[in-house]
Amino acid sequence: MNPRHHPTEDILVEHALGRLQPGRDLVVAAHVAACSSCRIKMRETEIVGGALIETLAPETMAADALQRALAAIDRPEPPSPSSPAPPTGWIGFSSPAVERAWRRRRWAAPGVWVAPVVRGPGAMRTYLLSVGAGMSVPRHSHRGAEMITVMTGAYDDRGAVHGPGDFACNDEVVDHKPTVTAERACVCLICADARLIPLDWVGRLFQPIVRI
Repeated sequence: MNPRHHPTEDILVEHALGRLQPGRDLVVAAHVAACSSCRIKMRETEIVGGALIETLAPETMAADALQRALAAIDRPEPPSPSSPAPPTGWIGFSSPAVERAWRRRRWAAPGVWVAPVVRGPGAMRTYLLSVGAGMSVPRHSHRGAEMITVMTGAYDDRGAVHGPGDFACNDEVVDHKPTVTAERACVCLICADARLIPLDWVGRLFQPIVRI
C-alpha cells in the first residue's frame, strides 16, 4: 500500500502535537497508519519537538514529585483491551470507535450505508460512509472543512483517484460529485465540520435519510 494523497505538513504537525479535534485526529491517524512517508514526517516532527523541549528552562517540581512518580510506577497497570482487527480488506488501522461504528452501520439507500463514529462540538461529525461500486455521491459542496481517509475501495474525484489510505481535505470552494470505481464498494472515514450542501435534487432528496 502506497497512498498518493496526503495531509499537508501543517495538519501532520497539529496531529503530532495532539492539537486536532478528536474526529479530525482519527481521520489523520488512519492515513498515517497506512502511509510510511507520513509516519517518517511524524517521527521527524517529534524529534524536533523533543529537541525544543530540551531548550526550555526547567520548572520547579513539587516536593513530593519523586514519591508520586515512584508510586505510579509501582501501581499495577490495568489490563489493556485487545485492539480490534479492521474488517477484511480495510487498511490496517485499529480503533475501538471505528470498530463499534462499523458494527452499528445502517443502510441508508441501496448500496449505501453510514455509521456515526464521533460527534464533535457544534455540528461537527465523524462517520463511516460506504458507497457501492460504480455509484456516485450526489453533487455537493461543504460548510467548513471535510477530511477523508479511504479505508477500502477507491473513488474518482474530478479526475484524481483516491484509493486505500489516501487522504483528502475539501472545503467551501469544492463543488464535486465523487464516483466509486467499478471494482468494489468504497468505505471512507470522514470528519466534517457540518452537513453537506446538496447541489442537485438527488442530494436534497436523500440527505434527510443519510443525515450527512
